[in-house]
Amino acid sequence: MISNLLNKFEEGFLNLLISLMTLLVFGEVIARFFFNTGFLWIQELTLTLCGWFVLFGMSYGVKVGAHIGVDAFVSKLAPAPKKWVALLACSLCVIYCGLFLKGSWDYLSQMYQIGLPMEDIDFPAFLVHQLDPDFAWEVLKIDLEDEGAVPVWMSQSILIIGFSMLAWRFVQLFIAILTGKTDGFALADEAKDSMHLIDEAALASAINSTTSTEKNKDEK
Repeated sequence: MISNLLNKFEEGFLNLLISLMTLLVFGEVIARFFFNTGFLWIQELTLTLCGWFVLFGMSYGVKVGAHIGVDAFVSKLAPAPKKWVALLACSLCVIYCGLFLKGSWDYLSQMYQIGLPMEDIDFPAFLVHQLDPDFAWEVLKIDLEDEGAVPVWMSQSILIIGFSMLAWRFVQLFIAILTGKTDGFALADEAKDSMHLIDEAALASAINSTTSTEKNKDEK
C-alpha cells in the first residue's frame, strides 16, 4: 500500500517537474522571439528543476528498471554466484550513496551557515512580507533585505533527498535479492527498445503506404 502510494507520488512529482520545465522554456522562447526580452530567473529556475528531476528520478529509475547497465558477465553466472554478485553490487551502491550523502551534508551545511542566496530567484513578495526578519535569517537563512532571495541550501536540498531515496531503493533491492524475490538489477535494454521503435516506425510506414494506395485506387 505504502509502496504503491510512493510510486504514484514519484510519478506525479516527476510529471509535474517536466511540465513546469516545459512551460518555463516555452515562455522564455516566446518572450525572446516575440517580445525581445527575457527573464533571468526562468533560466536559473529551469536548471534547478532539471537538477531536481535527475536527482529525484534516479531512485525511481532503480525501481522501474530504467537505468542502463552491462550484464554480459553476470548473466552467464550460475544462480548462486549471480546472487552474491548482485548483493555485492547493491552493497557498493549503498556505500556510494553514503559517500554522496556525507559530501552533500557537508556542502549544504556550509551553504546554510553562510546563508548564500541564489542569484535570480526570489520568494513571492506577499510571502516575504509575512516573515519575521529574525526568524527568516536565523532559521531559514532568508535575507529579507536582499528581496527575499531563495537560499542555496533550500534549492539544492534535493542532494540529500535524492541520494537518501536512492539508498533506500538499493536497500530494498538488496533485501529482495537476499530473500529470493528477484535475482538482480532490473536494467533497461537500450537495443531492444531501439528495435521496438524501428518496428513501430516500419508498421506505421506500411499502414500509411496501404492507406495511400487504397486512396489512389478510390480516386481512379
